[in-house]
Amino acid sequence: MPYDTFTELEAAYNIVQEKWFQGNLIGAYNDLYEIFQYRLLHSQLTDADLKIIQSLADLAGIFGNFEAADNLLRAAINLYEQRKSEYWADYARLRLIQISIDKGDLNQAQNLLLEMSPRIGDINNIQFALPSLLQWESGCIWSDANSEKRTVLFAELYLAMGRLLASLGQYAEALISLKRGLYYAQGEDIQNIPSLALQTFFPLKLNIASALLEKGEFDRADNLLWESQIQLNQTQHPEYQIRWLELSGKLNLLQGNLGEGLKKFQQVEKLCRQLRSPRAMLRAKLNLVHILIQLNQTSAAQNYLLDTQRDALKINDSTLVSRADLLLQLCNARSNSPVSSISVTGMSKKISDEQPLTKAKLKLDLSNQSSNYLAWFEDRALAFQLLLSELKLDDASNLLEHINKVFEYTDSQVVKIRIRVLSATLVYYQGTNNNNLKQIEKAHLILSKICLKLELMGLKPELWQVQRIMIWCRTRLNYSPAAVEALTLSANQLLEQITITLPPTEQVFYLLNKWTADEEYIASQINQLSRLKLRLNRVNLFQRLWLRFQLIRRLNFLVEYIDKYKDALAKRTTKPERTIDKILPSKSFWLRFIAHPKDRITLMFLILPDRILIIKTGLFLFDFNVIPTTRIKVRNCVKQWYDCIQGFDGYRDIGVGNNLNYNQKMIAVSQVGQDVTENLADMLDLPKILQQLPKRIRALTVIPDDILHGFPFAAITYKNKYLIQTYAVSIAYELKSKSIKPLSSPRKQALVVGVSKQIQQFQALPGVNRELEQVVQWLKNNNIYFQLLANNSATKTAIVEKLSQANLLHIACHGTFEPNQPDKSGLVLISDSGQKDILSLRQLSEIDLRGLRHATLSSCWSADHFILPGRWIISLPETLWRSGTQSILGCLWEVSDKVAVSFMSKFYHYLEKFPRDRALRRTQLDCLNNQLPNCDGLDTSNPFFWAGFCLYGDYTFLNVGNKYKF
Repeated sequence: MPYDTFTELEAAYNIVQEKWFQGNLIGAYNDLYEIFQYRLLHSQLTDADLKIIQSLADLAGIFGNFEAADNLLRAAINLYEQRKSEYWADYARLRLIQISIDKGDLNQAQNLLLEMSPRIGDINNIQFALPSLLQWESGCIWSDANSEKRTVLFAELYLAMGRLLASLGQYAEALISLKRGLYYAQGEDIQNIPSLALQTFFPLKLNIASALLEKGEFDRADNLLWESQIQLNQTQHPEYQIRWLELSGKLNLLQGNLGEGLKKFQQVEKLCRQLRSPRAMLRAKLNLVHILIQLNQTSAAQNYLLDTQRDALKINDSTLVSRADLLLQLCNARSNSPVSSISVTGMSKKISDEQPLTKAKLKLDLSNQSSNYLAWFEDRALAFQLLLSELKLDDASNLLEHINKVFEYTDSQVVKIRIRVLSATLVYYQGTNNNNLKQIEKAHLILSKICLKLELMGLKPELWQVQRIMIWCRTRLNYSPAAVEALTLSANQLLEQITITLPPTEQVFYLLNKWTADEEYIASQINQLSRLKLRLNRVNLFQRLWLRFQLIRRLNFLVEYIDKYKDALAKRTTKPERTIDKILPSKSFWLRFIAHPKDRITLMFLILPDRILIIKTGLFLFDFNVIPTTRIKVRNCVKQWYDCIQGFDGYRDIGVGNNLNYNQKMIAVSQVGQDVTENLADMLDLPKILQQLPKRIRALTVIPDDILHGFPFAAITYKNKYLIQTYAVSIAYELKSKSIKPLSSPRKQALVVGVSKQIQQFQALPGVNRELEQVVQWLKNNNIYFQLLANNSATKTAIVEKLSQANLLHIACHGTFEPNQPDKSGLVLISDSGQKDILSLRQLSEIDLRGLRHATLSSCWSADHFILPGRWIISLPETLWRSGTQSILGCLWEVSDKVAVSFMSKFYHYLEKFPRDRALRRTQLDCLNNQLPNCDGLDTSNPFFWAGFCLYGDYTFLNVGNKYKF
């Protein structure tokens, strides 16, 4: 199609605009490229071509097609200069400057401006003050430019100079330039503004907002963005909406409003995907990744980054490739060691280069300049954090020196104060590494001065980090407990303000590597124990015995503290109005040493941000191991298992074994489960621990922590056998024996509850009725008096009344969980009329259940544990246990009706002859050996069917019926 005449060109451009406004930016760009290429080869360029040039440059920046657009615009400049058209040549040159800045080639942008010096003079001599600019403008001469054309050129020229100055960190001058450009873009009479100048209006406003944001004037930036949003709703340019969302998201992140920032960048990603813009999409992914890393969602971030690296190479964008590589290294390091949160006592001894968790050699490419000055700085700050995470303090010091030189002349308050934070952080690390209290005191002094400035600027995340380091400083400098506690309270309140902006599910991830005061205290005790343990092998026999005594005594105190710590976390969730009990004096550790069952070992886990503590207790055994792995890494490992079974979870009617797709999925579940359990076992050093156990050990009690509450320990393999093939496995919540005196019941009775009805999101549970029939029959066979509450009769009032009188509970119904809302989390009760009610965790926690010897939780939710912000664990088994229930049987996920009903029946059968943990083990072995009755057509040897069943609490005999006393 020819584009020779003005009419043909205008018609083609109208089609381009229509595609553009419909969101078909690729179609618009391809048409513009074809039109301009034709015009260069076959026609004489005119004023009408300037719209094509402007639009082509804008879209080239979005799509990253810099080379092609660069070639076309240079060809246009040459043609215009051959025809002695200064105006047209400089307009094309100014559009080429925009492309140069977009791709981060600031030298090319400066050189292009210098090419214009015969018309505008030397840009290095321009004084950015209004009187000087007015004088400079009067001296700018284009021989073929009238007043309208001068308006267009000055709007473009001030936009280019403003962007270039902002890219160099000179924000005050950039703002003067951009605001002067805005004068030409909107003028006093908008009706008489040339259309080419009008089209710079939004780019100018958004660049002003960007300069204000990066300079640190957040309120002014926020006001301008709010004003621009109203105007943007009236435009059909999605690229401006993307830029607005990026700026708004960044502003929210800087001020600690992480939830809104995350939402904005997710919207950016969605818009870029709709526009099918490769470069914009990659840039959006990198911005989103930066937030995901902050939120500790490293698995998702790694997936994004690997895709981004590959796609950035395809479009030959070295800047994006370099940034993706840097973020990927940070992401990998964050998975293995907490970059921004190292315990105060974790820096108490020098660590050699061979010791850091991140073993891959760090390679940083910081050579690429970015068009975004703040992002350019943040890349270097991330690299600095990477070096600190590996304790490469000399390299970190060299990088900081480089940062100071590169960013010395910026007027960005954000960059300046962040550099001061980096400097003080390095001083603290150097002080702790060399045990130099003067350096630590110096770091504290610098940070104290920074705090007020950060607070005034509203940089909450930065302020929180500074306060945390100050707490570490005060601890090392032996400040009074009151001084440390006051700052700790302030830091925790600030962290809560930041965290509450996130959705509940994101809050948990964000807090993964954030140290609480309790955790820092526990970490300090672990370090002391570790140093004491190292000394054992360096002293004579007499001293060794004394040190061993001291080690056991201190370990016993730590165990008491951890039990209290976990109890306090649980009570904060379900009973927030209660005050936290003071830590009681340690009980005699001799009881732990000699009173433990001889055939059982107890393994207690505590997962801290940068390590796992494992305490081993048995007859004449009381010891500990410290595993150098992170909370993030453990969670990511366990998450792989739940990602695999997600398609099955929540449906009791699964298990139709003749479905080919189903069978394939079950094979995949088994394979993934084996990989995950092997990885986690190695991570927890379980093979070594199990190998050291005496041969007499036949039972394991596991006290999980954090995500391990949701891990099926029974499925761990050791010496090619599942753990349950060698040991009976039970779960506990504390290492100490439960000191609750059971209430005597006037009558031995059981409560059986079942709700099978369907309502809204809760499906019908058809297997409940058959399950209740079998439970009732077992109770009758053992002469146990029972009360049955099913469907309509299973009201909250009836259950609460009967539950406090029951010795045995079996309940089958739906459960629901609402993060941070124990009042809305619990058992779902549905009447015949379809009315729904919740027997909440908080209500269950207020019932005295000391008379309840055992509870079986069947159906959905069951033994699932939810980790809330602040590491609070919320679950039905723990709520019942802490209310007095001796033992609870539940399942971590849903299995089929066939298996659930038969499993419960077998478990009750074995309860008549064996202790509770061995009854569970025998039932699981029946599953493993495909000997579970009424399960024809199912391969129940798959761990999916049996590994999720867990026994919590008391593992001893449950004496039932008249033959056995309750």
